[in-house]
Amino acid sequence: MTDRTNYSGRCLAIDTSSSAMTVAILENGKMLGEVSSHAERNHSIGLLPHIQDLLASLQLKPKDLQSVAVGQGPGSYTGVRIAVSVGKTFAWSLGLDLIGVSSLEAMALGGAMKQEDKSNKELTWVVPLLDGRRKQAFTAVYAYSGVSPMSDQVALTADWHEVLPDGIRVIGPWLAQLLEQAASAEPEQAPHKILFVGETEGFSEELAQFAQDWKGSFEQLSYGIEAQYIGALAYPRLAKGEKADVHTFVPNYTRLPEAEANLLAGIQVKKGGN
Repeated sequence: MTDRTNYSGRCLAIDTSSSAMTVAILENGKMLGEVSSHAERNHSIGLLPHIQDLLASLQLKPKDLQSVAVGQGPGSYTGVRIAVSVGKTFAWSLGLDLIGVSSLEAMALGGAMKQEDKSNKELTWVVPLLDGRRKQAFTAVYAYSGVSPMSDQVALTADWHEVLPDGIRVIGPWLAQLLEQAASAEPEQAPHKILFVGETEGFSEELAQFAQDWKGSFEQLSYGIEAQYIGALAYPRLAKGEKADVHTFVPNYTRLPEAEANLLAGIQVKKGGN
Protein backbone atom coordinates (compact mmCIF):
# COMPACT_ATOMS: atom_id res chain seq x y z
CA MET A 1 0.00 0.00 0.00
CA THR A 2 1.23 3.49 -0.83
CA ASP A 3 2.34 5.53 2.19
CA ARG A 4 -0.27 8.28 2.56
CA THR A 5 1.16 9.84 5.73
CA ASN A 6 2.13 12.96 3.80
CA TYR A 7 -0.98 12.95 1.65
CA SER A 8 -1.29 16.05 -0.47
CA GLY A 9 -3.58 17.02 -3.26
CA ARG A 10 -6.62 18.98 -4.27
CA CYS A 11 -9.96 17.85 -2.92
CA LEU A 12 -13.37 18.73 -4.28
CA ALA A 13 -15.83 18.95 -1.36
CA ILE A 14 -19.59 19.09 -1.95
CA ASP A 15 -22.79 18.98 0.10
CA THR A 16 -26.46 19.26 -0.90
CA SER A 17 -28.10 17.67 2.16
CA SER A 18 -29.96 20.86 3.16
CA SER A 19 -31.18 24.07 1.56
CA ALA A 20 -27.51 25.02 1.16
CA MET A 21 -25.75 23.88 -2.02
CA THR A 22 -22.06 24.26 -1.31
CA VAL A 23 -18.86 23.43 -3.17
CA ALA A 24 -15.25 23.97 -2.10
CA ILE A 25 -11.81 23.05 -3.34
CA LEU A 26 -9.07 22.46 -0.80
CA GLU A 27 -5.38 21.77 -1.23
CA ASN A 28 -3.60 19.87 1.53
CA GLY A 29 -6.61 20.61 3.73
CA LYS A 30 -6.55 24.37 3.16
CA MET A 31 -9.41 25.99 1.29
CA LEU A 32 -8.63 27.51 -2.09
CA GLY A 33 -12.18 28.65 -2.84
CA GLU A 34 -15.83 28.03 -2.09
CA VAL A 35 -19.20 28.72 -3.70
CA SER A 36 -22.51 28.34 -1.83
CA SER A 37 -26.14 29.16 -2.54
CA HIS A 38 -29.51 28.53 -0.89
CA ALA A 39 -32.09 27.25 -3.36
CA GLU A 40 -32.99 23.65 -2.53
CA ARG A 41 -35.12 23.02 -5.61
CA ASN A 42 -32.24 23.91 -7.91
CA HIS A 43 -29.62 21.56 -6.45
CA SER A 44 -29.98 19.05 -9.28
CA ILE A 45 -29.36 21.63 -12.00
CA GLY A 46 -27.05 23.96 -10.08
CA LEU A 47 -24.40 21.70 -8.61
CA LEU A 48 -22.36 20.96 -11.74
CA PRO A 49 -22.31 24.64 -12.85
CA HIS A 50 -21.14 25.57 -9.32
CA ILE A 51 -18.29 23.07 -9.60
CA GLN A 52 -17.35 24.23 -13.10
CA ASP A 53 -17.42 27.91 -12.10
CA LEU A 54 -15.29 27.30 -9.02
CA LEU A 55 -12.70 25.30 -10.95
CA ALA A 56 -12.55 28.01 -13.61
CA SER A 57 -12.16 30.78 -11.02
CA LEU A 58 -9.14 28.92 -9.59
CA GLN A 59 -7.76 28.19 -13.08
CA LEU A 60 -8.10 24.47 -12.46
CA LYS A 61 -9.49 21.58 -14.50
CA PRO A 62 -11.16 18.42 -13.21
CA LYS A 63 -8.00 16.45 -13.98
CA ASP A 64 -6.15 18.62 -11.43
CA LEU A 65 -8.17 17.06 -8.58
CA GLN A 66 -6.97 14.09 -6.51
CA SER A 67 -10.02 13.37 -4.33
CA VAL A 68 -13.67 14.18 -3.78
CA ALA A 69 -15.34 14.47 -0.37
CA VAL A 70 -19.12 14.24 -0.20
CA GLY A 71 -21.58 15.22 2.48
CA GLN A 72 -23.17 11.80 2.88
CA GLY A 73 -26.13 12.99 4.94
CA PRO A 74 -28.34 12.64 6.79
CA GLY A 75 -30.66 15.32 5.49
CA SER A 76 -32.99 15.91 2.58
CA TYR A 77 -33.52 12.57 0.81
CA THR A 78 -33.33 14.08 -2.69
CA GLY A 79 -30.57 16.49 -1.72
CA VAL A 80 -28.27 13.84 -0.30
CA ARG A 81 -28.70 11.71 -3.43
CA ILE A 82 -27.60 14.59 -5.68
CA ALA A 83 -24.24 15.16 -3.97
CA VAL A 84 -23.52 11.45 -3.68
CA SER A 85 -24.35 10.82 -7.35
CA VAL A 86 -22.18 13.69 -8.55
CA GLY A 87 -19.34 12.71 -6.22
CA LYS A 88 -19.41 9.11 -7.43
CA THR A 89 -19.43 10.24 -11.06
CA PHE A 90 -16.39 12.47 -10.55
CA ALA A 91 -14.53 9.76 -8.63
CA TRP A 92 -15.28 7.03 -11.18
CA SER A 93 -14.67 9.05 -14.33
CA LEU A 94 -11.50 10.79 -13.12
CA GLY A 95 -10.05 8.03 -10.94
CA LEU A 96 -10.27 10.13 -7.77
CA ASP A 97 -10.29 8.93 -4.18
CA LEU A 98 -13.83 9.19 -2.77
CA ILE A 99 -14.75 9.69 0.86
CA GLY A 100 -18.03 10.35 2.67
CA VAL A 101 -18.37 12.81 5.52
CA SER A 102 -21.27 13.33 7.92
CA SER A 103 -23.18 16.42 6.82
CA LEU A 104 -24.25 16.97 10.42
CA GLU A 105 -20.67 16.85 11.67
CA ALA A 106 -19.64 19.40 9.04
CA MET A 107 -22.54 21.62 10.13
CA ALA A 108 -21.49 21.27 13.77
CA LEU A 109 -17.83 22.03 13.03
CA GLY A 110 -18.62 25.04 10.85
CA GLY A 111 -21.05 26.46 13.41
CA ALA A 112 -18.51 26.00 16.19
CA MET A 113 -15.88 27.86 14.17
CA LYS A 114 -18.29 30.74 13.56
CA GLN A 115 -19.05 31.01 17.29
CA GLU A 116 -15.48 30.71 18.49
CA ASP A 117 -15.35 32.17 21.99
CA LYS A 118 -11.83 33.17 22.97
CA SER A 119 -12.80 33.30 26.64
CA ASN A 120 -14.18 29.76 26.69
CA LYS A 121 -11.80 26.97 27.62
CA GLU A 122 -14.47 24.62 28.94
CA LEU A 123 -16.21 21.67 27.29
CA THR A 124 -18.75 22.70 24.64
CA TRP A 125 -21.45 20.51 23.13
CA VAL A 126 -22.40 21.38 19.56
CA VAL A 127 -25.85 20.20 18.44
CA PRO A 128 -26.55 20.46 14.67
CA LEU A 129 -30.20 20.65 13.61
CA LEU A 130 -31.58 19.93 10.14
CA ASP A 131 -35.35 20.30 9.92
CA GLY A 132 -36.94 16.90 9.30
CA ARG A 133 -40.51 18.31 9.32
CA ARG A 134 -43.28 17.51 11.82
CA LYS A 135 -41.13 18.77 14.71
CA GLN A 136 -38.41 16.25 13.89
CA ALA A 137 -34.74 17.05 13.39
CA PHE A 138 -31.77 15.29 11.90
CA THR A 139 -29.35 15.82 14.75
CA ALA A 140 -26.37 14.58 16.76
CA VAL A 141 -23.99 15.90 19.43
CA TYR A 142 -20.30 16.73 19.05
CA ALA A 143 -17.94 18.16 21.64
CA TYR A 144 -14.62 19.94 22.03
CA SER A 145 -12.69 21.74 24.75
CA GLY A 146 -10.77 24.97 24.52
CA VAL A 147 -10.89 27.97 22.26
CA SER A 148 -11.42 26.32 18.89
CA PRO A 149 -12.32 22.89 17.48
CA MET A 150 -9.63 23.42 14.82
CA SER A 151 -6.04 24.34 15.58
CA ASP A 152 -5.80 25.87 12.12
CA GLN A 153 -7.61 25.50 8.78
CA VAL A 154 -6.18 22.01 8.31
CA ALA A 155 -6.15 20.02 11.52
CA LEU A 156 -8.92 19.23 13.96
CA THR A 157 -7.95 19.45 17.60
CA ALA A 158 -7.49 16.07 19.21
CA ASP A 159 -10.51 16.38 21.47
CA TRP A 160 -13.16 17.06 18.79
CA HIS A 161 -15.39 14.01 19.08
CA GLU A 162 -18.89 12.59 18.74
CA VAL A 163 -20.99 12.40 21.90
CA LEU A 164 -24.27 11.07 20.43
CA PRO A 165 -24.61 9.65 16.89
CA ASP A 166 -26.74 11.14 14.15
CA GLY A 167 -30.39 10.24 13.81
CA ILE A 168 -33.88 11.60 13.16
CA ARG A 169 -35.45 12.64 16.46
CA VAL A 170 -38.60 14.36 17.69
CA ILE A 171 -37.36 17.68 19.02
CA GLY A 172 -39.18 17.73 22.39
CA PRO A 173 -37.96 14.35 23.73
CA TRP A 174 -34.56 14.99 22.15
CA LEU A 175 -34.02 18.21 24.08
CA ALA A 176 -35.21 16.51 27.27
CA GLN A 177 -32.66 13.75 26.65
CA LEU A 178 -29.88 16.32 26.22
CA LEU A 179 -30.80 18.02 29.50
CA GLU A 180 -30.81 14.72 31.33
CA GLN A 181 -27.55 13.52 29.82
CA ALA A 182 -25.77 16.80 30.49
CA ALA A 183 -26.99 16.87 34.10
CA SER A 184 -25.97 13.26 34.80
CA ALA A 185 -22.55 13.40 33.09
CA GLU A 186 -19.34 13.03 35.05
CA PRO A 187 -17.77 16.43 35.82
CA GLU A 188 -15.06 16.08 33.16
CA GLN A 189 -17.68 15.13 30.54
CA ALA A 190 -20.36 17.65 31.49
CA PRO A 191 -20.71 20.56 29.04
CA HIS A 192 -20.15 24.11 30.19
CA LYS A 193 -21.87 25.39 27.06
CA ILE A 194 -24.37 23.96 24.57
CA LEU A 195 -24.45 25.46 21.08
CA PHE A 196 -27.28 24.67 18.65
CA VAL A 197 -26.43 25.32 15.00
CA GLY A 198 -28.17 24.87 11.66
CA GLU A 199 -31.86 25.15 10.81
CA THR A 200 -32.84 26.45 14.22
CA GLU A 201 -35.73 28.70 13.12
CA GLY A 202 -38.31 25.92 13.04
CA PHE A 203 -37.53 24.98 16.63
CA SER A 204 -37.51 28.46 18.20
CA GLU A 205 -40.12 27.72 20.87
CA GLU A 206 -38.49 24.48 21.97
CA LEU A 207 -35.03 26.05 22.06
CA ALA A 208 -36.32 29.01 24.07
CA GLN A 209 -37.70 26.58 26.65
CA PHE A 210 -34.42 24.65 26.64
CA ALA A 211 -32.52 27.87 27.33
CA GLN A 212 -34.68 28.43 30.42
CA ASP A 213 -34.25 24.87 31.68
CA TRP A 214 -30.52 24.62 31.00
CA LYS A 215 -28.37 26.12 33.75
CA GLY A 216 -25.20 26.46 31.73
CA SER A 217 -24.18 28.69 28.84
CA PHE A 218 -26.51 28.51 25.82
CA GLU A 219 -26.20 29.78 22.24
CA GLN A 220 -27.94 29.15 18.96
CA LEU A 221 -26.86 30.02 15.45
CA SER A 222 -28.80 29.84 12.20
CA TYR A 223 -26.20 28.35 9.89
CA GLY A 224 -25.93 26.60 6.53
CA ILE A 225 -23.35 23.91 5.83
CA GLU A 226 -20.13 25.13 4.17
CA ALA A 227 -18.24 22.67 2.01
CA GLN A 228 -14.87 23.75 3.40
CA TYR A 229 -15.78 21.81 6.56
CA ILE A 230 -16.67 18.73 4.55
CA GLY A 231 -13.12 18.97 3.22
CA ALA A 232 -11.63 19.70 6.64
CA LEU A 233 -13.18 16.53 8.07
CA ALA A 234 -12.13 14.48 5.04
CA TYR A 235 -8.48 15.57 5.04
CA PRO A 236 -7.14 13.62 8.06
CA ARG A 237 -8.95 10.49 6.88
CA LEU A 238 -7.54 10.81 3.36
CA ALA A 239 -4.10 11.29 4.93
CA LYS A 240 -4.53 7.89 6.62
CA GLY A 241 -5.34 6.27 3.30
CA GLU A 242 -9.08 5.94 3.87
CA LYS A 243 -11.39 5.94 0.89
CA ALA A 244 -14.78 4.56 -0.06
CA ASP A 245 -15.59 2.02 -2.73
CA VAL A 246 -17.14 4.03 -5.56
CA HIS A 247 -19.63 1.34 -6.54
CA THR A 248 -20.98 0.57 -3.07
CA PHE A 249 -20.95 4.14 -1.72
CA VAL A 250 -24.48 5.21 -0.72
CA PRO A 251 -26.08 8.12 1.18
CA ASN A 252 -26.79 7.99 4.90
CA TYR A 253 -30.54 8.53 4.73
CA THR A 254 -31.16 7.76 8.44
CA ARG A 255 -34.79 7.06 7.57
CA LEU A 256 -36.70 5.85 4.54
CA PRO A 257 -38.22 8.52 2.31
CA GLU A 258 -41.89 8.99 3.17
CA ALA A 259 -43.23 7.29 0.04
CA GLU A 260 -41.17 4.16 0.66
CA ALA A 261 -42.07 4.12 4.37
CA ASN A 262 -45.77 4.33 3.52
CA LEU A 263 -45.39 1.58 0.93
CA LEU A 264 -43.66 -0.74 3.39
CA ALA A 265 -46.21 0.05 6.09
CA GLY A 266 -49.00 -0.88 3.64
CA ILE A 267 -47.27 -4.14 2.75
CA GLN A 268 -46.88 -5.04 6.44
CA VAL A 269 -50.55 -4.27 7.13
CA LYS A 270 -51.58 -6.56 4.27
CA LYS A 271 -49.32 -9.33 5.55
CA GLY A 272 -50.76 -8.96 9.03
CA GLY A 273 -54.27 -9.27 7.64
CA ASN A 274 -53.58 -12.51 5.77
